[in-house]
Order: sequence, then C-alpha cells, then structure tokens
Amino acid sequence: MSLTRSRTIVAAASLLWLVHIAVCIAFGTRSPGPLLSDLIQFILGGLLIVAMMLAANRSEGMARAFWRLTTSAYLLLLSAQGLSVYNDLAPTSGVSWAVNLLFCFWFAPLAMALFLDPERETGRIDAVMALDFVQGLLVCVSAYAYFFYLPNAVASPELLHGVWAPYFAGYGLVALAFVIRSIVTHSRDVRVLFGSMGAFLAVSGLVDVLYYYGPGRGLKTGQWFDLLWSALLLAPMLIATAWKQVESPEIPLEPPPKEKHIYAEISSLLYPLLVLFMSLRIAREHLALAALIVLPAFFCSSARMLVTQSRLMLAKEALRREAKRDSLTGLWNHKAIMEILERELLRSERDYHPVGVIMIDVDHFKRVNDSRGHAAGDAVLRIIASGIAAMVRPYDSVGRYGGEEFLIIAPGCGLGDTWELAERVRTHVAGCAIMAAGAAVDVTLSLGVATGECAADLEKVLSGADAAMYRAKAAGRNRVEPTLGRAAGAGRGNASAADRDFWM
Repeated sequence: MSLTRSRTIVAAASLLWLVHIAVCIAFGTRSPGPLLSDLIQFILGGLLIVAMMLAANRSEGMARAFWRLTTSAYLLLLSAQGLSVYNDLAPTSGVSWAVNLLFCFWFAPLAMALFLDPERETGRIDAVMALDFVQGLLVCVSAYAYFFYLPNAVASPELLHGVWAPYFAGYGLVALAFVIRSIVTHSRDVRVLFGSMGAFLAVSGLVDVLYYYGPGRGLKTGQWFDLLWSALLLAPMLIATAWKQVESPEIPLEPPPKEKHIYAEISSLLYPLLVLFMSLRIAREHLALAALIVLPAFFCSSARMLVTQSRLMLAKEALRREAKRDSLTGLWNHKAIMEILERELLRSERDYHPVGVIMIDVDHFKRVNDSRGHAAGDAVLRIIASGIAAMVRPYDSVGRYGGEEFLIIAPGCGLGDTWELAERVRTHVAGCAIMAAGAAVDVTLSLGVATGECAADLEKVLSGADAAMYRAKAAGRNRVEPTLGRAAGAGRGNASAADRDFWM
C-alpha cells in the first residue's frame, strides 16, 4: 500500500514537472511566471517529503533514522521555497535573508546521517545527536553571518561571488563523505542509501556550480534553469520510492549500550571550534550577533558534556553492579557475598554482635535439569533465589555461592535467630507451587546454620555451615541443621505456609 502511494506521488510529480515546462515556455520571467515556477517547486517539495515519510515507515533501525533526517533536511528546503513564494507576492529584505540561509544550508540535517551506526541504531535520535544537530545548525548560522552578512550587510542578501568556492568545497566534502561511507560499509542497505544520496548531492552541487559559474549565471526565476531545480526534487523522490530495506536489524531483548566510534565524536569538537572561529570575525563588526551565536553553542557543548558524563557514570555503575551480581539470579555473586561476610565479621568484632550464616542447597536439583532441561533448571533457580530474597530482612545479604548453593549473611543474629530465619526460608520455598511447562516441580532446601563473631572465624563459620548443610541432606533433606543443637525437621511450620504459585 505504501509503495503504491509512493508511485502515485512520483506520477503526480512527473506531471507537475511537465506543467513546469509549459509555464517556463509560456510565461518565462513575465508575471505570473516566477510566482508559478516557485509555487510548482513548493508543491514538488511537499510531495517529496510525503514520499520520504513513506520510505521511513517502510524502514527499521538505521534506515528509518536516515529517512527521518533526510525529511528534516527537505523540510528546511520546503520552508525556504515557501518563503520564496511569499517573497514573490510581497518582497521583503528580511525574508530574502532567511531564504538564502535555508537554501544554502538545508542539507545540515542530512549530513547528520553520517554519524548513524547501522549495527546499533534503533531508529530514534537520542539527546547527544539532537545536541550535535543544534550545533550543526549554529555552524550554518555562523557561516551565513560570516559569508553573507559581513561582506554584504547593506547591499543584496546574495552571497558574494568570491566566497562561493569555499562554500562549494564544504558541500563537496559532505557529498564525498556519503560516497566514502557507502564504499567502506559492509551493509547492503547502507551502501544503497549513502551511495545514491551521495551521488545525488554531487549532482546537486554541480547544478549549483553551473548556476553561479556556468550557463545559469545571471538567469532569473522563471527561466529554463528552474527546470533543473525541479528535477533535483524529482531525483530524491525516485530514490525514496525505489527504496526497499533488505536487512532486518536484530532487536536484542536488552538494548546494547550506545558505543560511538571516534569519527562520530569529532563533530562535538569540530562544531564549537568552527563557531568560535567565525564568531571572532563576526564580533569585530557586530558584537551582539556574535554573542547570540556563541552563547547557544556554549550551552550545547556544556549540555553534551553533561549528558556524556552522565552516561559514563551510569555505565560505570552498571559495570560495577554487573561485576558483583550473579547474571542468572541477580543475587550477589560468590566473590561479592564473601566480601560481605568478611565485612560483617569485622563489624561484629567491633560491635560484639554475632553474624549468622546460612548455607543452602537445593535438594535433587540435578533431577530438574535432567528431566526438564537446563533452561527450566535456570528458571527454577531464579524463582528459588527470589523466594529466598523475599524472606530475609532488608539488611541481610543473599548470594549465589555456586551452582545450586546459596549463602545468607544475617548480621546481629545468634544461632537461634539464624535458625528461625533459615526455617522461614525453608518453609516458604517448600510451600511454593512451581509450575514448569504445565507440570508441577517439587522443590525443597537443605540448610546449614552457623555463627561467627570475628574476622578470624570466616573459614570456620563457612565450614561449619557447610558441614551442617550436609548433615541436613544426610538426615533426609528439606530441613535445617544448626552447627550446635538439635535439627529442625521438615514438618515444622508447614501449616502456616500459604501456597504460592510461580509459572514459567
């Protein structure tokens, strides 16, 4: 349906171009020739934007972001063309300045497509890219003031003939960058998008050169050269209509962290330097204008730095958390829970409060893996870990000691309090109805309890809890075995345990 609409748009645009030929022949520069010529180009620009929006709707990932940026660029061009139509009806010097600014730097949003990453792009434009885009526009405003306003502030808003060369050089660099991007990429979609658009930008620049240096020099609106401008609107319309994405971007369950290559970061340094360089020259003639350009550039650079710093801090915190967390259960990993145990024992040595330690093993867990598969076993472990964590106090710590073994650190708990905590954990997990693939999985725990009061007790308290856990397994499983005192059987506390259902 979208492709049919695009072809209809191309057919309408082609018919409109034929009408433009008739207008140029019939009226030329005589009224209403210039007005009709500008109006036809304005309508063609509107059709082009619709075609590009349809291409964006047919795309995903990087391609969608590319077409959205291209649409933004042509919206600037359409704005300039609309102002031209208005200027034909009511000529105004201020409007002429705006028309020249938009016509000269309409491609700035399109140039931002060079920083898209085909492997990681989600199709959305994030805060950093938005700030880079604003910086790029500020560069365009600075260049306009530098090349247009200062050399010719009183006379015509047209650019002086002597400064077209550096302008065309910059435009050519953008076109060349698109072509190079299409050559070095391994993606077919990127090759098609950037290659076709790079070739179009090169042709567009060549037409501009012909207008200012070739046969178009001195021609007015309504003459034959306007047909070339109209053709430059038909070309990208054909590219957008023919576009068909082949490569489907892979969408991970968790989006990867945004990593930008060094070439994509150069703009954050280059743009402010260009603004500063041109503003120094502008300040000699017009200090207020220079300030109006430099201040937004400074705020954008500062905001970009803050956003980047915030992301670095978040990434650092995520890496720190990831280094201490078990990837399967989300509990503390072996190294982290051992560090917590050592820290709590050192604190108990100062405060004279015991530290309770509970070693937990899932009974007959190998049967779950063998009968249901490792994926089901992993899901059961996650549910058990969630159940254990739900029973401890906010200041207790739970970690995955290894395999199907867990460790609980309970500060301030003597042997009796630790045993009661272990019993709550045991009855809670034993009372859970865990469903895997539509069938119930009976899960019980064997727990060993020990306490320590100083850092020197670390190995002793671990070995004591571990030995007590093995005694619980030897005594029939689904029970708590303290290091000292009698064992707690499976029958204690079952009556008060409510059924809890977990489905996967």
